[in-house]
Amino acid sequence: MPEDLVSDEEFRKAVTSNGFPAPTNAQYKSFVSGAPRGNISTRRELSMFLANIIHESGGLRKKREQHPLPAYGKYYGRGYIQLTWEANYRAASQALYHDDRLLRNPDMVADNEDVAWATAFWFWATNVHSRPRVAEGKFGETIQAINGARECHGQNRDQATARFQYYKRVLAVFVPGEVPIESGCYI
Repeated sequence: MPEDLVSDEEFRKAVTSNGFPAPTNAQYKSFVSGAPRGNISTRRELSMFLANIIHESGGLRKKREQHPLPAYGKYYGRGYIQLTWEANYRAASQALYHDDRLLRNPDMVADNEDVAWATAFWFWATNVHSRPRVAEGKFGETIQAINGARECHGQNRDQATARFQYYKRVLAVFVPGEVPIESGCYI
C-alpha cells in the first residue's frame, strides 16, 4: 500500500518542519496514492520529490504561478510542480487521460487536488526519475531536471539553495540519519 511508504504524520511533519502549515488529509491521500505513478519507490526519492514540490508550491499552498510570463499564454505554471507550456499540458493529458482535457481546461491542474498531484508525478516520472544521479541520491540533479537553466546556471542560484534546505528537512523526517547529497546542480 502507498501509505506504507510514508505515514500521514511523517508527511505533515515534513511540510511543517519547513515552516509551512500542516497539509490537509486530501493532500496526503493524493500524495501517497500518486507516488507509484511517479515511479517512486524509496523514501529518499520521495523526499527529493516532496522538497521540490514544497519549493514550487510555497509549502503546498499555491497551485498557480504568481507572475506568469506572457509567453506562456494560457499554459502558465499550475499544479504542485508548476506545469508550463502547451506541449507539457498536451503530453500530461495524453499520458494521464488519453485525451486533451488539460489542453481544453488547463485550470484543472490548479483546481483539482488529484490532478495537481497526478501532473506533478507524471512530470517527475517523465523528466526526473530516470536520471542516473537521482537514483544515486544527488538532489541537485532533480533541480537540474526541473529548473536547471534558471537555478543551476542562471542568476537564481539562491532558489536551488532553498530547495536543498527543504530537502534536508524532509529527508530528516523520511529517512532519519541519511546524509543529503547536494551535488548535481552547480556544474
